[in-house]
Amino acid sequence: KIYTDKGNFALKRIPATRGMYFLHSMQRLYQSGYHHFVPVYPAQDGRYGILEGHHIYYLMPWVEGSNDRDTILKEKQMLRETARLHLLSSKEVEVDPEERLKHYEQMKQMWERQEEHLEQYITLAEKETYMSPFSLQYALYYHDITMAYVYAKEKLKEWMEETKEHKKVRTVQVHGNLALDHFILDRQGMGYFISLEQSRPATPIHDLVPYFAHSLATFPKKADAEIEQFTYYMGHFPLKKEEKLLLHSYLAYPGAMYETVSAYFTRSRRYSERQFTKKLQRQHWQLKNIEYFLIQPNSKNNEGL
Repeated sequence: KIYTDKGNFALKRIPATRGMYFLHSMQRLYQSGYHHFVPVYPAQDGRYGILEGHHIYYLMPWVEGSNDRDTILKEKQMLRETARLHLLSSKEVEVDPEERLKHYEQMKQMWERQEEHLEQYITLAEKETYMSPFSLQYALYYHDITMAYVYAKEKLKEWMEETKEHKKVRTVQVHGNLALDHFILDRQGMGYFISLEQSRPATPIHDLVPYFAHSLATFPKKADAEIEQFTYYMGHFPLKKEEKLLLHSYLAYPGAMYETVSAYFTRSRRYSERQFTKKLQRQHWQLKNIEYFLIQPNSKNNEGL
């Protein structure tokens, strides 16, 4: 934060390898009609970023947010702005059907290899004379993990079937790191993004999957608030059928649990037994929260997926 006689400013820096793309992204968004982000001020010579060493430095106004006491309101505002960002920047781009098929086969094969590894690990756990706390917990969770893989692969296959004849795909300018910390409300209640450094062209789910995965990484709960948020987003920017299928697939995929189990049984002991067990428990809570979010029968986002 910089204090001057002309006001307060935020001087930020970004690696030069990403800096120019970031500044061009900001300009493209502004030209597309999306203005709800904190702008970058030009230097006296007209440049929006100054290269110094391996970094680009840029200047933004320092914007004081409101007290943000109403988190629910702020989340809704952020998702509405995300939907507007996606809507105003959306466009259809050509896609190679062979590349799509290649991606599908790679994902399917990787997930099937992981399933094989998990089956080997459960065999090792069941051979223990006295199961360790982690092994016992893994045995209890094994069915849920395998069902998550089945669901993720099923939705991925449905996505492939839905899109195999499509020659174009919808892309948007995603935020890239969607979080309440990167969004503010001004004193009039208007919402603005304050960090677009990871913004890039991608499909909408590249914002939605990480956001909801993080939101659901909590203690066990009914994810009704997240279902309402998703429905609110959809009201402003409806996802296509293939986008919803891919969102379901990637969100259901239990990759974090696989990494934890694999690290434990391959003796990559970065954590103690207690830490491993606690980590797996929290990941299972997230898996069950995601399950509720995706397939809760009475949820509004279940219809048509």
